[in-house]
Amino acid sequence: PGCDKYAQRGEFCARHGEAKVVNKKCSVDDCTNYAKKGGVCIRHGAKVEAKRCSVDDCTNIAKVGGVCIKHGAKLKRCSKPGCDHYSVKGGVCIKHGANGDRCRFGECTVKGEFNGFCYRHNPLPH
Repeated sequence: PGCDKYAQRGEFCARHGEAKVVNKKCSVDDCTNYAKKGGVCIRHGAKVEAKRCSVDDCTNIAKVGGVCIKHGAKLKRCSKPGCDHYSVKGGVCIKHGANGDRCRFGECTVKGEFNGFCYRHNPLPH
């Protein structure tokens, strides 16, 4: 009543539906991942492709408004002075701290995959 959205379940839209939409699990036995396409997760064969730029003969991945950066998608730049990288999170690029999973050892910029440390700085024996 009063809503003009498309009905997803029964006579209600997704926002006003009586039952929340439940993400389905992968149909492969003992897999706890969510199904992406065809009832299976990516690990078990679901092919999920990134949207491509809508400009003819362009195969780049679309960023904003259906087009790639080359064809006009505007992305924010890092807010640190002198840096021309694209902003990833919180107004800064990965180099300036956007990715929170960097090695916890001093100024190291390598990804911290072992208890927050990179392979070189991991205090546990290798």
